Amino acid sequence: MSKFTHDDEELLKLFQSEENRRAEEEFARIFTENDNVRVAFINEDRAFTDGRNIVVDPAEDKLFSDREAIEKTLKFLHLPESSCSSWSALKLTTRSRNIHECLHIIYTKFPNQQALDKRCTTKARLMILVDIGNIIEDAYIEAVGASIYDNAEMLLKWGRVSRMFVKNPSEGTSSSRFREIGVDLDAAARLMYIQNYMGTELLYPFIKLPEPIEECAEYIERVRPLYRAGAAAPSPMERHKYACMIFDELEELIPDSEELLDRTYLENILGGTQTHSPFRCSAKPFVSEGREMAVTRRLFTDINGDPIDGKDISEQYRVFVFDAESDLQIAVAEAGAESEVIVIRGGEFDAAAIHSGIHILENHPRPDKNMSRAYSNILKKYRSTINTYNSRFERLLKADREFYEDKQLFGNGISSKNMGDVKKRYWYKKSVDIGVPDLAVLFMIDGSGSMRGERRGAAMTSSVILHEVLSNQGIEHAIVEHRAIFGEPEVRHNVLVSFHGRDTEKYNIMSIEADEGTREGLSLFWAERYLAQNSLAENKLIVVISDGLPAHVSDGIAYIPPVSIMDTRNAAKKIIRRGTKIIALALGGSGVSCYDDLRQIYSETIDCTDLKSLTGQLLKVISRELQ
Repeated sequence: MSKFTHDDEELLKLFQSEENRRAEEEFARIFTENDNVRVAFINEDRAFTDGRNIVVDPAEDKLFSDREAIEKTLKFLHLPESSCSSWSALKLTTRSRNIHECLHIIYTKFPNQQALDKRCTTKARLMILVDIGNIIEDAYIEAVGASIYDNAEMLLKWGRVSRMFVKNPSEGTSSSRFREIGVDLDAAARLMYIQNYMGTELLYPFIKLPEPIEECAEYIERVRPLYRAGAAAPSPMERHKYACMIFDELEELIPDSEELLDRTYLENILGGTQTHSPFRCSAKPFVSEGREMAVTRRLFTDINGDPIDGKDISEQYRVFVFDAESDLQIAVAEAGAESEVIVIRGGEFDAAAIHSGIHILENHPRPDKNMSRAYSNILKKYRSTINTYNSRFERLLKADREFYEDKQLFGNGISSKNMGDVKKRYWYKKSVDIGVPDLAVLFMIDGSGSMRGERRGAAMTSSVILHEVLSNQGIEHAIVEHRAIFGEPEVRHNVLVSFHGRDTEKYNIMSIEADEGTREGLSLFWAERYLAQNSLAENKLIVVISDGLPAHVSDGIAYIPPVSIMDTRNAAKKIIRRGTKIIALALGGSGVSCYDDLRQIYSETIDCTDLKSLTGQLLKVISRELQ
């Protein structure tokens, strides 16, 4: 097979992102109603499941790079030709394979039944019984997909038809393969001819096959009704019984050695057989009896195998491709986004002269999607906590709140303080606020070396929970980690989550570190400006999360207590007078408290010696500001 072009490789790399993998995994969990299902991407030209894990190759058969096969597939399915880009083909192939394997998880018995059957006394006999079962099982689960699931038909048809065109450039290639086979075949060749013929007839009924060769015609007439009945049998045990009956009819043709069996064609039309392979069983295989379900039709025909028109799949296809192309635009934009660093001189702020030679590096890191699994693990662990706080905030925000508007020409009562108003605006009136949050919060996380260990872990976990809850409630917020580099005139502000930023920014939270010192007086002035530039909310709040006093040394100038205490206190007072509120959370842990230290700086300081209570205390601060 030919190699991909450079552009194809780049597109495939872009598609095989953690975000797309998680999207397929979430789809599989919803479809199978099983939260334990896992999905993995590979580059091995196959797809399979062991009943719990689904493995998919988005580039299977290299379809996404085969323009001719894509357009022939579209034409065959009566869909607009040239309407499918390579990206959409990747999405269609991935989802179609995913659905196919999901249907196996729901309806197929695991582990494979054939491995324990008494007929399987040699490897060749086992492989033949497994292949018969594979054909029946694939036909059945695609019949279930077409019969039961409204939106599965289009994707299952895409998977089946595209495989035909990418393996065989024209629809008639498979048909001509059977015409070219002559007579005088040995038993093993006749056996595989029958298997290939019935597999094609059952899974690709739209291919017009020639009459079977004379040597195999009688066998095919005997097994054809068994294959068709097996593919419609509602339970895995019934389908296995039909597979055994077919095996018994063909038993005399089975050779002693599996090496005489040419399974290449069958592997192609099935798209691999590892889902049903008895050779993949682990020491502790996944066990499932498979759900029973009657089918009312097959994927391309009615229950009797006669052609049917089927439903119009063009609208399903249009919506799917539209969403896929939207995903591509997002993926391209995010792939092109690089980390952005903005340099700001300390002298730009009305801070003390001690900061004039310092510069701030405002860093907007490119989200690392490799961190998504770690982020998801925290979500999973604290899901009930997040749901609880979401409920509390919803009740708080939905509650009507009464407030007063004075200096009115008429209203509910007279305000004595306005009696001297020359415009006679003596009155006040009561109004009701429906609870829309007019609040922007900037969390400033101490990134100094003393935050190592449990404090860093608590800050990271709380930030994840805070972001999830506040995002769900529509409350503006940003999360910033700050530190000052010892020996350098430099303060670094890592904007982990920005106001109104991309969703993937949340993964930056997992990169919170602990090193160096802090220069909090200067960082507060930056925080005030960042809030003003990025939010129109009337109420602005800076939440300082710290475990001690600021300390930084540069160019021989020591920014340490008591100088750093006085400077930071003066900065906080100036910012508060200008209308931005500041609250500090003093992180302790292991019996140590920095509350008294931070109280020297911030008039509103909350003691958090028990780090497990950090999230609750932070959310309590926010809820209080909303009341």
